[in-house]
Amino acid sequence: MTLSLSFFVLSCAATAAFLWFYVRPTLSLSSTALSLLLFFHGPAFWYYTRRWALGEGSAFDLYREAWPEHSGAGDALHTASSQFYSSLSAAVRNTEVMQSLDFAVGLTFACFCLGIWLTDRILKCPPRVHDEALRRWHEQAFLPMAPHRSKQLLSMTGLAFVVLLYFFFHDNQLPKVYVYFATAAGEFEKIAMRREMGGSPSYLFNLLLSTLLPFVAFALWTWWREGGGKGVGGLATAMLVLVVTAKLATLSKAPAAIFVLQLMALEIARGSLDFTVRQAITLGLVALTLFSIMTFVANSDLGGARESLLFLFYRVCMIPNESLVEYFAIFPGQLPHTLGNDIRWLAILKGVEPLQPSFWRVAELMRGAPGSTTTAMFMADAWAAFSWAGIVTCAFIFGCLLRWIDVQLIVKRGRTGTTIAGLGLGHHGVFIGMSTAFQTSLLTGGLLLIVPMVALLECKWPWPERGHADHD
Repeated sequence: MTLSLSFFVLSCAATAAFLWFYVRPTLSLSSTALSLLLFFHGPAFWYYTRRWALGEGSAFDLYREAWPEHSGAGDALHTASSQFYSSLSAAVRNTEVMQSLDFAVGLTFACFCLGIWLTDRILKCPPRVHDEALRRWHEQAFLPMAPHRSKQLLSMTGLAFVVLLYFFFHDNQLPKVYVYFATAAGEFEKIAMRREMGGSPSYLFNLLLSTLLPFVAFALWTWWREGGGKGVGGLATAMLVLVVTAKLATLSKAPAAIFVLQLMALEIARGSLDFTVRQAITLGLVALTLFSIMTFVANSDLGGARESLLFLFYRVCMIPNESLVEYFAIFPGQLPHTLGNDIRWLAILKGVEPLQPSFWRVAELMRGAPGSTTTAMFMADAWAAFSWAGIVTCAFIFGCLLRWIDVQLIVKRGRTGTTIAGLGLGHHGVFIGMSTAFQTSLLTGGLLLIVPMVALLECKWPWPERGHADHD
């Protein structure tokens, strides 16, 4: 075992221990992020780089057996030329590339944990304080929403309905979803449909669909589930239907499935943030079912259940690590680190011409296909921009931010409808960070907006009505 691999294994084991004994397996954002890091880039990282990418391992044999290398189905599923896979194979055999990647993933684990620990120290919230907050969350009664907060939530709901209904008709969401789901087509055809028809041309609506609109839907749903009445239930159901339809209209596999999982986590959080093995299995099975359905819709040529599960394993567990290999094969071997010039706002502040985003350039060089993209977790873009400084800083800040949000919602505020909605939105931000750049998770993922939106619903009217209790 090489020194770099030993460091990765040690960091992975230490992170698992840190999660279990310090952070605890809960639905808090820091715990969710650590769990996803270990799931996507723990043993799966080792298996991809040491077995799968080399054409070895029982899972790879089953995958290759399902789609022979020269069959039409295999070509469609791999979506790239043999040159791409030759480049990947060469990258994982390159000692310099793999040493850098092993150390980078290990440092990501370590710095993320360090950010969580240091935030607790600065805010004077050791594990016992978090444990006490989790206990209160479970035991305290859920108080009815105060009148001034319900008025503000209903005002936000009205605006949300106006926006959702406008774009429902403006973007022809329902016909778009029907055509995409009803058309029997291969992967390439569905990719072309997604590029031509998917989503909305409005950046503002896409941003609202990722942040404010789900937050309002979650707050309404929680209000209804905690005794808000039939009228609130009707509003919540209508809001959820419109949000799900808009997410399906992106014609992408993840958004709608992730939204359903967010709602399930929200239901669990209404009672307790403790995450049991049974709940983990239930969420895992639901996630497997949802992504299997969406994967089959995206590529109806997959075949039977066995082929679908193997392909899903490749897309969920192998591709996140395949993307990391792509980034480390390109930077700095073929392209110099960008020093942040591929981040548009930062390049403008520096007074330089913004570079094309890294996910475009990596895909073009590795796949030889302009127009395609390679997205990877936050660490990859940090590496492309700032090398080792990016790895350390980005992981550290990400850990600090998520732990700070946990303290604001769970420790300081406790179980209310707005904090539950904030956690629901935060889980989406964590997923965005696990699949794209850190700066994307801040705005598109909504991490920077969670506490302000919770505070917005908590603030009082300038002249509150007398005689009403100020509680949630």
